Parts: sequence; structure tokens; C-alpha cells
Amino acid sequence: MAIRSHDWGNGVATEEIVAGAGTLHRALKVRHLVTLSIGGTLGSGFFLGVGGALSTGGPGVAVTYLIAGLVVVGVMACLAELSVQGQTAGGFAIYAQERLGPWAGFITGWNYWLAWAAGMGAEGIAVGTYVHSLSAFHSVPIWLIALVVVGADFGINLIGVLTMGNYEFILSSIKIVALIIFAIACLAAVLGMGSSTGGLNVLTGHGGLFPTGVHGLFNSFLIVFFAFTGVEMINISAEESVRPERDVPRALVGTAAGVMVLFIAAVLALATAIPWDKVGTSSSPFYDALRAIHSPLLANLMVVAIIISSISALDSGLYASSRMLFALSREGYFPKSMSKTHPTRQVPIGALLVCGVCIFAGVLLDIATPSYAFIFLGSLATLGFMWAYVLIPVLQILYRRGLTKEQVATLRWKVPGYPVTPLVCVALVLVAIIAPIFQNNPGALGINAGLLPVVAGAIWIAVWSLYYLVAGRRFKQSTPATDGTSA
Repeated sequence: MAIRSHDWGNGVATEEIVAGAGTLHRALKVRHLVTLSIGGTLGSGFFLGVGGALSTGGPGVAVTYLIAGLVVVGVMACLAELSVQGQTAGGFAIYAQERLGPWAGFITGWNYWLAWAAGMGAEGIAVGTYVHSLSAFHSVPIWLIALVVVGADFGINLIGVLTMGNYEFILSSIKIVALIIFAIACLAAVLGMGSSTGGLNVLTGHGGLFPTGVHGLFNSFLIVFFAFTGVEMINISAEESVRPERDVPRALVGTAAGVMVLFIAAVLALATAIPWDKVGTSSSPFYDALRAIHSPLLANLMVVAIIISSISALDSGLYASSRMLFALSREGYFPKSMSKTHPTRQVPIGALLVCGVCIFAGVLLDIATPSYAFIFLGSLATLGFMWAYVLIPVLQILYRRGLTKEQVATLRWKVPGYPVTPLVCVALVLVAIIAPIFQNNPGALGINAGLLPVVAGAIWIAVWSLYYLVAGRRFKQSTPATDGTSA
């Protein structure tokens, strides 16, 4: 038996007993929620993606990071309003199920699972590549390095959620400190303190702040937006939070705002250290920048920090994907074995194992198709995250429209600027999705890179909609009904 929190429609949280499901451990404090989110956000999507963003939009891409950051803050505000009404490991997938029906709930949750499983497959390739590039590991294959990292993160997750949360706190702290030191080192170089550099001329002397114009900022929007994905993971952690009604809203909005500031500072620092048109996309631009300002020791330490960032992202991704699979199984869309938890550690062992295997299977794609694996996995991850970021504001609007004025007045968290905030967020996320379609960048299998997530997403949704109709719906119907007991 397990307790599942719900609200739905009246602003009052209730709890139902779910037959046959395991129980998760309420152990995470607000610092764990924040660092888990940062762990999933600060990975190769930023450390590598920032090179592509700068080379596309120039130094002025910091404006794109600001816009994308504000959008993410808005989306997280919408999610915060939903989160305080019902805390469940299924997060916004359960909200979608209650508002739009079982198919929408299943597809939303399964798309989000895909985002983490595929994204962490790409992260596994990234961390394997980083470590493989070190002279001591040249002879070790990328897949074996990734296997060790995934196995280690699996073991940490298996011990218990509190141990995993503390582990993630340490790794995420290292990443944050590394970016702060990077920004300080670049600022010192600009001011002529200790290292020689081109100074602010590097920032403005190569075509100005906006060398590629509005077109470049438009084209970089999806790359930038993707770097922020992962913040929403806090919603998935709500069921394991000690004080979800208080901590989840604070962590969602606060983390989104903090990550935005960190990203903008790092991008501006990077743009002052190395010309935007010299930024590489096949290596770490942060390493290249520190070498450019004659800080080889910091450059080597940054490589270590980037490796740690990918290990941390894999850990967070394994956690998020396993909790979503757990929740979908508990809701009846998959076999019950995925919703069973260890009797004392209270972690979903079956879901963790399946997700770990799927993540490593993504890494193995790099052996079969080394030219396309990372792009393909990244495209699938983009689909899952973008689906969530469009749907969350929509669900918030639907939720708010179902309330009376009296119920709205008693909400514990309200989206500022409703309904403008969610509507603007939906519009700008759609812009981020549509923008790359008009670019002619090489992708995979002859498909434009910008169109690849759309094509892959259409196929994925079609296949799993068929699964829902053939099997998932029957699983759902055969799930024992809740007894309606309030806890």
C-alpha cells in the first residue's frame, strides 16, 4: 500500500491509498530539492551547448539567456501553483491526467521519462568522451567509462534518497563554485589582473554585441532554452520532500532565477575571454577560454568540474526517470513491479534498474552510430522537455479556470501576472521549438537538425499512443481501485 497526494479542483489536498504500490521516503529538504534540480540542469546541455549558442548569436546571446530564463521562471511559477495543490512523484503528468484524461497523462509522463532517459544517454556519451580525452584514460573505451559512471550513480540512488540528495548537494556545489571561479578569473583578466587578454575588445570588437543580428538570437533560442531544462525536476521530488507545500514553490522559482543569473554571468565571462567566432562546439569552450587567458591550471580544473557536472547530471537524471516510471506504474500504465519499493530504503528498485539499463543502452548507440548518437538522443530529450514546458502553463490556466473567486483568493501560491504570464510562456516556448526548423543545420538520417526533434517526437508519440490503446489502457483498467480512505 502507498499514500498518494492529490488535490484536483478544490484547492484542498487529500491523500488516497494506492493498492499494491510501494512507499517513497519523505526525507528531502529544500537544499536537496535545489541541488537535485541544479544537478540535472548544469550538464553538457550548458557546458557544451553554450559554445553553439555563442557561435550562433554572438556575445548578445546573453539576452537570449535572459529571455529564456524569465520564461523558465514563469513556467516554474505555474508549476508551483499546481504543486502546492497535490504532491506526487508523477508531478505534472498526474495533473495532465486529471485535467486532460488518461492518454494525456500517460503521454506527458512518458515523454518526460524519455527526456531524462535519452538525455542521460547523451550525458553518458559526454562524460565518457571527457574522461577518455584525459591522457590517463586514452586506452579506456567511452562506453566502459560511461558504464562505470552509470553503475556508480545507480548504487548511490539504490542506497536511499537522502544519501543521494546529500551526494548531489556536494556535486552541485562543486559545479556552482567552478562557474563562479571561472567568471571571477575572466573578470580579473579583463581588468588586467594577473593574465593578459584582449579585454572588453574581445566582447565588442568582433562585429559588436549582436554580430549575427536578431536572426542569430532567434536561431540560438532552443539551444539556450534547453540548457535550463531540469529545473522542473523539483516537482517530481515533491512526494519525497519533508515540507512540499512550503519548499517546492520556493525551490522551483528560486532555482530558476538563480540558474538564470549564473548562466548569464558565465556567458558574459566566456565572451570576454575568447572571441565568439572562435568558440568551439566540439570541445569545452570553458577550457578553451581559460587557456586563452593563460590560466592552464584553472583550465585543467575546469575539465574536472565539467566531468563532475556530467556525473551529477546522470545521477539526477536517473533519479527523475526512475520516479516517473514508478509513478506511471503506480497509476496503472505499466506492470506493478515498477512501483514496488525496497521495504526499508523506500526506493523503487525495479524502476531504477530499468532506467539505468535504458540510459546505458543510449550510450551504446555511440558504438553503432558515433556520428548521430548524441544528436539523436539530444533530439529525443528536447521533445520530452519542450512538451512539458508547453503543457505546464496550459494546465495552470485550466486549473485556475476551474476555481471560483473564493477558491482563488485562498490559494497558497498564485502565479504573478495571471493570465498573461502563462500565455506568454506558452508562446515563447513554441517560438523556441519552431525557430530551429528554419535553419539548415546537419542532423541525422538526412533530416535537418532543427526538424529532427519534431520528426522523432511524432514517431515516439504515435508508437506509444498505440501502446496505450493496446496495452496501457488495459493495465490501467485492471489496476485495483483506491479505497478512498483519507490519510
